[in-house]
Amino acid sequence: MPFLVEKLQFNIQNSNDMIHQHPFITLSEVKEDKLDILRTRLEAIRVELQKKQLAEEPVEFGKVSTLHYGRWVILSRDSFRDEPAVPVGIRLVLTTNYDGVGEDHQEYHLTELVTKLTKYIDDLYECCIDYPEPGERTEESRKNFLKKGMISTSAFYNGAPGRSVTQIHQEAALHQHIWKFLQNTKWDEKTPAVEIHRAIRQEVDSNPEFAWSKEKAGVQGIKWLPFLGWGSLLVLLLVLGLVFFLIMWKVWPPFPSWGWLLVPGPVLLWILYIFLFHELWDKKVTLSQSELDDKKIDELKKVEDFFPQNQFTQVAVLKPGLSRRFNFWLWMFRTEVLAGCVFVKGKLLNIPTIHFARWVRIDHGKHVLFFSNFDGNWEQYLGDFIDQSGWGLTAIFSNTVNFPKTSFMGLLGIIPVVLGKIPGLFNRVPRMPVTFPGTNIVLTGGAYDEEHFLAWSRSTQIPTQLWYCPYRHLSIKNINNNTKIRNELREDLTEAQAKLFLKRF
Repeated sequence: MPFLVEKLQFNIQNSNDMIHQHPFITLSEVKEDKLDILRTRLEAIRVELQKKQLAEEPVEFGKVSTLHYGRWVILSRDSFRDEPAVPVGIRLVLTTNYDGVGEDHQEYHLTELVTKLTKYIDDLYECCIDYPEPGERTEESRKNFLKKGMISTSAFYNGAPGRSVTQIHQEAALHQHIWKFLQNTKWDEKTPAVEIHRAIRQEVDSNPEFAWSKEKAGVQGIKWLPFLGWGSLLVLLLVLGLVFFLIMWKVWPPFPSWGWLLVPGPVLLWILYIFLFHELWDKKVTLSQSELDDKKIDELKKVEDFFPQNQFTQVAVLKPGLSRRFNFWLWMFRTEVLAGCVFVKGKLLNIPTIHFARWVRIDHGKHVLFFSNFDGNWEQYLGDFIDQSGWGLTAIFSNTVNFPKTSFMGLLGIIPVVLGKIPGLFNRVPRMPVTFPGTNIVLTGGAYDEEHFLAWSRSTQIPTQLWYCPYRHLSIKNINNNTKIRNELREDLTEAQAKLFLKRF
């Protein structure tokens, strides 16, 4: 089981602090007369990077020890499938996911970027407005330029919280070493698993290279306190609904049978409001994949499927009106809370293939960028979303222009997901819009309208000119499994536990 292990140095002060992963994004205006030069330089860097990665040679990006993922994307009017809500120019987007501890983590990361990738930074950003002239370029002036275009992230997901780039490489090397030891050692069929586990630990301890493995890795658990804190807001709404229910029950005898709906009233009223005044009036989208621009699809595929991991970059226009913008904010808030507090075990709503994902509102909140780093190919990735979280995806993106028509924010899609857990009932969630009997009212739609959803996804996806990951051969399952191997290696296991340990290889 070969893994590519790149040697990186990770110099962080206060090493006893838990390392966290952070999102960074900056947008810089591109000079129109320099756009072709910028494209040419990005393509040259991409080709060189890909060539060295395929040959498993060291690359310049590997010198940035904090960098998990990085990408450069050109964003212009042509990037938008739909008419932008506000005029847009040509911008160069730099986005990274990086390690950091303490309050100065961003400063450290930017310092690494501009000092380790100086030539790339200068070659690309001299095509942008207000980048320092050659005689004025210093570490500080370069960092200040990148800071000038920084924007905040609306929601951020990390599939392996707390794992630094260095730790990921170390644990992959440990996995590889143990796997080779198991393959090269003859074991009697009757050898107890606990004895093999003990032999593995002795082998690892005899190798100074793995001295770090004697200390168990910290693994983030569910953050119940902040989760319950934010959840208390929803509980407060339900309590208010209950109080209103009790009052009405006293003053309105005989109380109608539907009165129990007053308990979740505020939530139901909002869903009903969005349905009656917005979703019913959305036009039906009929774009199919066969109608997509072949030239654009070829450009997207040009940088896909070279490695077990892939990237996805998307830009969409938010629907007009305060209600839609507020609804999008609500779902971003919910996603940020759940991603940071609950989905910390390598699965985002039971999807086990996502390394990092984020949503970013730009242009005064009128447009949204979505970035994802995932395992497998494009079809598998979106198929996982449809089957496991089509309702969540619909709730978010139904607030964008020309998303496949839906009702009730797609939340009725939760029903077949739950029923699908019952053995023999469903093999998978229906990948087609479900309508109310005898009407044209869509009950699910959105992401569950697979044909039109996949076409919408491809048509709003934009080319990623340059993408980098230092552990592109490792899946998120690999990364989390390797941490379990490291920690279980130091435990006194029962025979049953030791057998499960050996199944990790």
